Amino acid sequence: MSKTTSNDNESVFPDKLLKRLPDGWADTANGMKDDELKKAIFEAEANIYNIEKEKENDAKLNGAKDLVKDLSVPYREAKACQATKIKYALFLLEGRGINLGS
Repeated sequence: MSKTTSNDNESVFPDKLLKRLPDGWADTANGMKDDELKKAIFEAEANIYNIEKEKENDAKLNGAKDLVKDLSVPYREAKACQATKIKYALFLLEGRGINLGS
């Protein structure tokens, strides 16, 4: 297994995050110099930027999001109606002198 502790404070990198890394990447990173680690950060940030841009331009994904949004309207409206009933009932109780504090 790769070294998962920091030299400064001996904290342990979480296993659930370590599992997301490609095989061997942590071992490679442990051997990198500071400048190489900074370059790896920059490259990863650039990759994230490109991934997000591709996601925004994915017509199929955006179509699915729109479909979900359209199909969920009745549920959102029904839930909002029920929440408004609760608020109105609480308003009436408060108007009748009922203490609504905890």
